[in-house]
Amino acid sequence: METSASENSPLVILNPAANRGDMAHYREVVRNRTEREHAEYIETTRRGEAKILAERAAEEGRPVIIVGGDGSIHEVVNGILSSRRRVPLGIVAAGNGNDYAWNTLQLSHDPTEAIERAFTGRLVDADAGIVNEEYFANSFSVGLDANIAVVAERLKTLPFMSGARLYYSATLQQLLFGYHHCPWLTLRLDAGQPAGEQQAERYVVLAVTIGPTYGAGFRINPSADYCDGLLDICMIRYMPLLRAFKLLPIVQKGEHTHLPEATFCRTKSVYIQAQQPMNVQMDGEIGKATSFDVSILPGALWVRV
Repeated sequence: METSASENSPLVILNPAANRGDMAHYREVVRNRTEREHAEYIETTRRGEAKILAERAAEEGRPVIIVGGDGSIHEVVNGILSSRRRVPLGIVAAGNGNDYAWNTLQLSHDPTEAIERAFTGRLVDADAGIVNEEYFANSFSVGLDANIAVVAERLKTLPFMSGARLYYSATLQQLLFGYHHCPWLTLRLDAGQPAGEQQAERYVVLAVTIGPTYGAGFRINPSADYCDGLLDICMIRYMPLLRAFKLLPIVQKGEHTHLPEATFCRTKSVYIQAQQPMNVQMDGEIGKATSFDVSILPGALWVRV
C-alpha cells in the first residue's frame, strides 16, 4: 500500500506485521495524519525493505517516520546511517518490546500522540552504535540474552506471546535448557579504560547499550544516557544456575549494580572475541559471529521526541 508525495516530504513506513499483525488502529491513525501532511506512505512487504526505503529517502534529504517495533527501527536506522545523510527520524512504537521508543526516548505509548511527535516533535541528537559494519539504535549483546532473543523469535509466532510474556518465557526456557552455552569471551576496551585487556572469562551476559533497557524492559544499564557519547556496558560473570534464577528479577529491575558478579563501564569502543561462533542480538535482531568490533557514533541520529 503506497501513496506518493513531493520529493522533500516525509516518508512514512509502516510494518504491517508489527504488533502481531494487529495494525488496524495504527494504520488508521497514521494514514489520517500522513494525508494531512501530504507525506508519502508505504507499508513494507518483506524483511529488509524498511532499510532500503529509509536509505533512499535519506539520500533525497527526506525525513523518515517508522511505525513498527525495535526490529523495524533497526532497519530504518541502518538505512539512514548507510546513506551518510542526517535526516529527521520519527518513531511510532508498535512492537513487542519497544525499548528504544518507550524507555530510551520516552516516547508516548498512544499512537495518536506518537505520530504527532513523529511529525512535529523536538529534534534531538541521539547516539548510535556500530558493530562489524552494522548499526544499532539501542542495544547489542552476546551471551544468554542473545540466545533468549533467538528463542523469542520462535515463540512470537505462538498465540498470546508478546511483550514481557514473550521475553519471560524465552528467558525461562534458556535458563532451564541452554544455560551451559554461556560463552567464554576476551574483551579489549578503548585506551584509558581501567579494565584494559582481560583474559578469557565466562559470562552470562555482556550487554552494550545506548539506552537503559532491552528485552521488553530489562534495565540492564539503568543509568545509560542516549546522548552522552558513550557506550554503557554491563558484564555479568558466570554463576551457578540457581543463583542466576534468584538474580533474574533483580537484574530486570535494574537493581544489580551492587552484585559481585556484575561489572559496569562506559567506553567509546570495545572489541569482543569468542572461542567459537555465538549468537548476537542487535535491537532484538539476531545474528552470529566469533568477534565483534563495537564503537559509539556520538549524535549520529536526529530523532523527534
